[in-house]
Amino acid sequence: MVDDGDVLDLLARGDERGALTALMGRYGAPVYRYCRQMLRDEVLADDVHQQVFVQAYRDLARFERRSALRTWLFGIARHRCLDAIKIEGRRGRRFPLDDEPGDGDAASGPSAVDRLAAAELAEALEHCLDELAPATKSAVLLRFREGLGFEEMAVLHEEKAGTLQARVARALPVLRKCLERRLKDAEAA
Repeated sequence: MVDDGDVLDLLARGDERGALTALMGRYGAPVYRYCRQMLRDEVLADDVHQQVFVQAYRDLARFERRSALRTWLFGIARHRCLDAIKIEGRRGRRFPLDDEPGDGDAASGPSAVDRLAAAELAEALEHCLDELAPATKSAVLLRFREGLGFEEMAVLHEEKAGTLQARVARALPVLRKCLERRLKDAEAA
């Protein structure tokens, strides 16, 4: 767990801009990654990412320390992502992500066959994650991609840690079956 004492000290001194700058430096990339995976749309993820830090700046002075700053930020991100999913769902829009720029260095990285297999697996996993309900997808991403514990997640989801643990546990066999089915279909094609 990262110690955010420096950010809390900045807040105590009334330096909200400095506190936000420190938070953005520390958590900007993980929050963006979470938004991007939840939304699967780079432009929308950029917008939501900005909304998260605008809201954080607006509410930073009222941060009550009932959770870690990281948990608080991911809570904001989760709510803004779910809002965006609802809005985009009403519009019927869905955009797949392009591959990450700069993935794999041909000279020193895995072979082309290994990179292709990894890309197929990543694409299958993204598809399978998209089949989960948004709340379940969020729980799985927060647990495995961002490394949050169930107690932290309970604060974000406003549910009991045990409920989230059960939700994630139920999602794993569903993801495994989906991955097996998609990879089997890819081999047959």
